[in-house]
Amino acid sequence: MSMLLSDSPPVDRLSEVDRSVRDRLTWSSGKADLYAVDQYFREACGTFAEDLDAMLGVALCMLKSEATAGRRLRPALEILAGAGFRPVDVVRFRHDRMTIREVWRYQFNIATRERIEAMDAILPSTDTVCLVLRDERWTPGAVPAAVRLNSLKGPADPKLRGPEHLRHRLGVVNGLFNFLHISDEPADVLREIAVLCDGPRRELMRDRIRSGFDAVPAVLEVFDDLERRHPEHDFDLERSWQRLAEVPGALGEPARRRARGEEAGLGEVLALVRAEPLDSPSRWDLLTVVTHLLTEMSLSWVTPTVPTVTASYVRETPSDVASDVPGALGTTGAGA
Repeated sequence: MSMLLSDSPPVDRLSEVDRSVRDRLTWSSGKADLYAVDQYFREACGTFAEDLDAMLGVALCMLKSEATAGRRLRPALEILAGAGFRPVDVVRFRHDRMTIREVWRYQFNIATRERIEAMDAILPSTDTVCLVLRDERWTPGAVPAAVRLNSLKGPADPKLRGPEHLRHRLGVVNGLFNFLHISDEPADVLREIAVLCDGPRRELMRDRIRSGFDAVPAVLEVFDDLERRHPEHDFDLERSWQRLAEVPGALGEPARRRARGEEAGLGEVLALVRAEPLDSPSRWDLLTVVTHLLTEMSLSWVTPTVPTVTASYVRETPSDVASDVPGALGTTGAGA
């Protein structure tokens, strides 16, 4: 049996989630061991214990705050529908420091501190919309819905993206303004559901998945409300600097210095974001600047806690099944 540490008890003695269950939900034995003692994963396995087969046909897509500001909510829903993914539930929530670290717990070990600080500034700016999606094209034995959707997201490297990828079709601005987060594989779907939802809410979600609930009206209602509350932003760097230069006081000072040929620092602009209320009319101008000042996203010499799912799936899965994952190699990025 696997060991977490050389002097620790076998993993199978540390968790009530059976090895056979863990192996059905992830293609990484190391990840299966980590998740065996992850409280969110354990709770979700309890809720969905009788629905594991159905959960292989379910994916999660979180439309982040910049999707609201950039008016990518409806285009994302249309693209997902065209790819065969239909919402059976929707969870609206506001990210905070804790949820950010829990959703990306196993990716943040390779993220720079500045990247994490930038995510802390961006993600709580509006509510996030978590779509619980049924893959209408999934059949038993096929690639899990989460893996298929994750592969459709497209590579983190813009040069490797094609017109079929979600990131390309949504017009991703940069590594931070990428509009969506997609759970890598079934183990992550379950774990992230438990990060966001308590027991009663998970049970409601389970019932909706079982019944094939039509969540589209509820999703559109959320979109309408978010767009009423938050004005659209263009994410244009030069226009953002110009607008900031017209703001009096300390808020506009870095932009005015830049107009004189001086440099503005990432730390200085992040401090201004933290000092501004969430509804500040200058917030998205500041955040746009932050995404361009941040140049180091990942620690290249640090090994990821868990492997890239789609690449691992292709290596470890029979070719007749893995061929259903389009362009899988290298399609996920840490913190994406």
